[in-house]
Amino acid sequence: MRIIISIVLFLRIGLGVSSAQYVVLNGVVGQSVAFPDAVKKSGSLTHTNDGPQTIGDVTGGQLTDLRERRVQWNSATGLFSISGLKVEDSGMYALWNNDGPSKQYQYQLNVGGADPLTAFYIVLILIGCAVLGYLG
Repeated sequence: MRIIISIVLFLRIGLGVSSAQYVVLNGVVGQSVAFPDAVKKSGSLTHTNDGPQTIGDVTGGQLTDLRERRVQWNSATGLFSISGLKVEDSGMYALWNNDGPSKQYQYQLNVGGADPLTAFYIVLILIGCAVLGYLG
């Protein structure tokens, strides 16, 4: 997870991504995803697929979660995250930072099934257990 955030931050800083462009975030069903831009005291996270729908709002350093307790905001880092990802969470998001002059950041969240690499490791472990059981 930290690697993904680092890559997104590198791309945003290194390539000079403006607020008119969007950053692609990839998530896995059941896991969490963090949005890489911080809101320290005031701002909101909006799902914009079927018209803007605010799903998390920070006012005075306090979060109001409008999405079934799945939106978190870390007051130390200022990062929003969504836990328990569902496929229907896929789509466009806007993060509004109102800490100073209002800034908007845009994201395309893609939520898919299980991570293929993790599934591959699970299969390897199961094969290894079967072989050990056969030999043992």
